[in-house]
Amino acid sequence: MANDANFYAVLGVEQTAAETDIRSAYRKLARKHHPDVNPGNNEAEETFKQISAAYDVLSNPEKRKLYDEFGTEGLRGGFEPEQARAYRQWSEGRTAAGHAQEGPVEFDLGDLFGGAAPNRRGWAMAGEDIAASVELDFVTALRGTLLEVRVPARVTCPTCTGSGEEPGSSPTTCTVCQGSGKQQVVRGPMRMVRACNSCGGDGKVRPACEACQGAGILQSEETVQVRIPAGADDGSELRVRGKGGPGMFEGPPGDLLIRTHVRPHPHFKRDGLDLHLKLPITIEEAYLGGSIQVPTLDGPVQMKISAGSQSGAKLRLRGKGVKRGKDAGDLYVELSIVVPDQENPELAEALKNASKLYSHAPREGIAL
Repeated sequence: MANDANFYAVLGVEQTAAETDIRSAYRKLARKHHPDVNPGNNEAEETFKQISAAYDVLSNPEKRKLYDEFGTEGLRGGFEPEQARAYRQWSEGRTAAGHAQEGPVEFDLGDLFGGAAPNRRGWAMAGEDIAASVELDFVTALRGTLLEVRVPARVTCPTCTGSGEEPGSSPTTCTVCQGSGKQQVVRGPMRMVRACNSCGGDGKVRPACEACQGAGILQSEETVQVRIPAGADDGSELRVRGKGGPGMFEGPPGDLLIRTHVRPHPHFKRDGLDLHLKLPITIEEAYLGGSIQVPTLDGPVQMKISAGSQSGAKLRLRGKGVKRGKDAGDLYVELSIVVPDQENPELAEALKNASKLYSHAPREGIAL
C-alpha cells in the first residue's frame, strides 16, 4: 500500500463523496480496467489493483475515518490511533501554553504499534480476490454441477522463494535510508519515524530477483474445481475460499469469486424459484380435456386439463420449479392451442359445424 496514495483521486471522487458515489465510481472503473476485459494488459491490471485497494478503504467507514485522519499509516496493522491523537494533543497543548516548538514533534512510529516499528516481513497481507466467470446452460444451472475452471493465479516465485531478492547476491547499504532502516514522515505537528519502505527496516538491500523482477510472485494459471449449487441464477456470485492470489509476508490467500452466466432456454422462463412454460396442445385436447405429458426437472409428469380449456389458461404444478436447498418453486404451465398447419377438407367442414355450437359470437361486445 503506497504511503502517498490518494484513494479519492484514484476513484476520481471528492473527499466529501457519499458512499453511493464511491460505489458508483468504483464499479465504473472496475468494469473498464478489470483483467478479464483487458487480458495480458499489465497496466490495466495494476490500475485495477489500485482501484480495488482504494475502494476497500473508502467503502469501509472505520478504515475511511482512519485514512482521512492519518493517511495510509493509520491503516497498518497494530496502529494505535488514540496514542497518535495523544501526541497531537500534547503538541498542540505545548503550543497553546506558549512553549516554542522548533519543527514538528518527533516520535517513533513503533510507539503507535505497541512495540518496535514493523518491517515488511512483519506485515502479513492477505492475497487478492480473483474474479472469473462461467457460462452454463439453463438446465445445468438449475440442477447444479461440478466444473473445472481455469483462473489466473499468482504463485510464489520458485527462484527467490518469495523474497524478491536474487539468490546468492550480496547486500548493499540502502541508499534511501543510508543504512539506518528508518524514514521520517511529517504530518502536521508530528514527525513520525517508520521502517524504510525500500529495505523494510533492514538497512540493507539486495539485487531484485531476475525471474520475478523483485515482486516475489509470478503470474500463472490454475485449474480449480468449483461446485455450482442447484438453482444458480444468472449473475450469481460464488466465493471459493482460499483460491485467490497468494498472501504476502505469510498472509492468508485471497478468495476466488465466480460469477455465473446462464444461457436462456427456448421454452422455459425463470422467475425466482418459479418456472413458466408455454405448452402447445391440440384442438381435441383443449375441447375434450384429458391428461397430457409435461416436462419437468424431475422428468416428465402427467397433468390433467379440463374439457373446454382455453388458450392462455394457466395451471400450476406445485414443487416442480427450481430447487434450492430445502426450498422449491412451482411450475406454471400456460396452455397454447395449436391449429394444424395443413389444409384438410374434413377438418374444415367439422370446424364449420363446430362454429354453430357457440352460444354467442366469441368477439361480441368488443368495440371502442
